[in-house]
This record gives sequence, structure tokens and C-alpha cells, in this order.
Amino acid sequence: YFIQSNLSKIVQACNITLRNLWVISSKLSFSIKKQLVHCLILSRLDFCNGLFYNLPAYQIKRLQKVQNDCVRFLYGKRIKHFDRITPFLKEAHFLPVKERIRFKIALLVFKSLNNDVPDYLRQHLQIKTEPIHSLRTEDDFFLLENSCVPHLQRTERAFSHAAPSVWNKLPYGLRSASDTQTFKKDLKTYLFANYFT
Repeated sequence: YFIQSNLSKIVQACNITLRNLWVISSKLSFSIKKQLVHCLILSRLDFCNGLFYNLPAYQIKRLQKVQNDCVRFLYGKRIKHFDRITPFLKEAHFLPVKERIRFKIALLVFKSLNNDVPDYLRQHLQIKTEPIHSLRTEDDFFLLENSCVPHLQRTERAFSHAAPSVWNKLPYGLRSASDTQTFKKDLKTYLFANYFT
């Protein structure tokens, strides 16, 4: 209930901000609009968004609608009422909400594995141990142990369950990145290409 209540507050705050931005939209250039959207709205959508992992689709759609409205604000009359928003989302180079959530979780895992987060996060992750008689395909030292299958859907959203689920699906080259900035850049490129192709 807390997550849903918090999500509703985020959506409400973003919609109020966006309505206020529409009032002055005719006076703003595209680049200024984009900066304002990033600072005032997308930053709210991204704050602690790892908690929204595995939420029901209808809840994610509420957040996605906010982002879609941001794109309509950016492009104005270029987008007709019944136009598909996806091409403009791609043109603006915005990761969709669901991918932004995966981005946040993967980044937290990367930082955890590189001792760049508090202990309370690191202690929920465990590197997969190599079998005694391993196959060549199992020589991947950047996989996480999967937690036991939870009986409650709420538990599936816990970091200890979400982290291995997101991290282990990333390509080996991405998981073995050497520094945070390279990882963030390559991760966004991967998620962006994966979604829009």
C-alpha cells in the first residue's frame, strides 16, 4: 500500500509541474524544455524507482503516461492527438520507465560489486560460485546467485530478488565493465537499443 500511495503522489506532483510548464512553453526553446523536464519531472520519476520493480503493469503505465506527457510537452504541435508516442520517445533519447527501473537496479548492483555502496545493500548480493567440474560456458565470474523463489509477489520486488534477475540478463561485456561511467553509458545504450529494436 505504501508503494502505491507514494507512486500516486509522484504522479500527482509531476502532473502539476507539467501543467505549470505548459503555461510558459511558448516562451521556451526545445533545449530549455528538455532541461526542465529532466530536472523537474524525470528526476522525480527516477528517485528510488528501484522500489517499483515488478509492480503491476497498470501502475507502471501511470508513470509511463507522465513520461509520455513530457514528450508531448517537448514536441508540442509536432505530435498529433492520435500519434504514437514511441518514435518521439526515441528521438528525445528517453529510456521508458520500465527500462529506467532496470537501469537503476543494475547500477546499484555494479556499485555493490565494486564496494561503492553501503554494507546493507552489499550483504544482499552473492557472487555465483564456480562448480568444481565447470563447463566453459560456466566460466562467468560476474553472475549473482539467485535467491529462493518467493511465495509472495511483494518479496519479488526486494533487492535480493530483483538484483540477480536484472543483472544476470545483461551481456557479459556489460557486467565486466571496469568503471562506473563506462558502465552507465554502455548500460543505457544497451537498454535503449534493446527496447527500440
